[in-house]
Amino acid sequence: MSILFFLDLLGTLAFSLSGALMAIKKDMDLFGIMVLALVTAIGGGTTRDVLLGNTPVFILVEPVYVYVSLIGAIGSFLFYKALFKIKSVILIVDALGLGTFVCIGVSKALEANISSVGAVILGVITAVMGGIIRDLLAGEIPSVLTRDFYAIACVLGGILFIVLFNLEISKDMVMIVAAGFIIGLRLIAIKFGWNLIKPRSRRRYLPQDNGY
Repeated sequence: MSILFFLDLLGTLAFSLSGALMAIKKDMDLFGIMVLALVTAIGGGTTRDVLLGNTPVFILVEPVYVYVSLIGAIGSFLFYKALFKIKSVILIVDALGLGTFVCIGVSKALEANISSVGAVILGVITAVMGGIIRDLLAGEIPSVLTRDFYAIACVLGGILFIVLFNLEISKDMVMIVAAGFIIGLRLIAIKFGWNLIKPRSRRRYLPQDNGY
């Protein structure tokens, strides 16, 4: 098993735990927990494959990702109290998955002769789309739009991947450096609570009858 494949599975597990714990917070039953775990873990990669025209999509030919996602769902169902107490560990593993997913997405896009901009977009989609679907199903504003410097780390890491790739550095080294950059940036953002700027005192300027 390659290191990249191991990190891919680890990230899949972390994302599935994230989806399952969200479902538990929303008081969903076991089926709901399994659904949110699955869409969080495989939603990004599935969307990427559909956009690239890579069918059947990866989960249909590599069911190990489904198995790992279901393990995360069932584990969350059984041990959710302990998991809620070790959120920091899940965040670290989530960061590992984030960096890995971005690099896999960018790499697959470049292999399909997608432009550099398109490759970065697909890398970000691979990393964040599952979480977006999770939040929408749970009735939440997608967290990627509001906090934690999440998508920005993916974008910057994708750009770094493209730059290093164009310098003809070995692909393995490119993936290690880009993934490490994303992981490090994400963990630093969590540590220091980094967020993008928002409009200050925005409510005072909004009309009261415009639906906001």
